[in-house]
Amino acid sequence: MYEIGYANYIVFLLVVTGVLLLRQDAKAYQVAKMKRETKAAKFMGWLNIAVGIFVFLADWAIEKWFW
Repeated sequence: MYEIGYANYIVFLLVVTGVLLLRQDAKAYQVAKMKRETKAAKFMGWLNIAVGIFVFLADWAIEKWFW
């Protein structure tokens, strides 16, 4: 049975927002010499990318082994 899942959209959005946070926000904060904001933007960017990869792998595992 084929079902429409939203995990692909979630993965795409998490990875894209993570990359944008790293490329845009972190650089802008770094130029403005805002250390805490730079760290926070980098942390949130990498967290978004990691969660996106985790959701992708979890969805893949569920489809492969449990469904």
